[in-house]
Amino acid sequence: MGTPDPRVVTIEGRRALVVERHPPLPPSLELLLEGGADQTGRVWRPMRLVVRRPLRLLGTRAGCSQQDHRLADWLEGFHSGSDAIVRYLRLLVCQDCGAVCVRDRSFDTLTQLPTGGRQPLRKDHVIAWYSGARRHQRLYS
Repeated sequence: MGTPDPRVVTIEGRRALVVERHPPLPPSLELLLEGGADQTGRVWRPMRLVVRRPLRLLGTRAGCSQQDHRLADWLEGFHSGSDAIVRYLRLLVCQDCGAVCVRDRSFDTLTQLPTGGRQPLRKDHVIAWYSGARRHQRLYS
């Protein structure tokens, strides 16, 4: 059994290679926040919250189906991923449909990079999305 053929798509007239990533996070938002076992039996520890802002959802809008979300800060805290690395995560939520963008806001701890006497840099990378509700309360799968 060989490796699958690379998948190439065209985005705005340019060819792009699609690389599937498997983030070190649980498969559902519920498991990220509350912990527990997933369908494979893997046990996930809950996220340790540091900051919690009120969650107010207004209901999905047409822009949400076009991936145009109005994101607002929601939760921040620490989570130990499947790779055993503890990350500081910032969760932003769509104020309409409830889709959640997960950003890794940890400090870069690569010892190979010279800091020149400066403090380590803070990362700010999107590492996962948890989908929200569609119109008529249908859920993304």
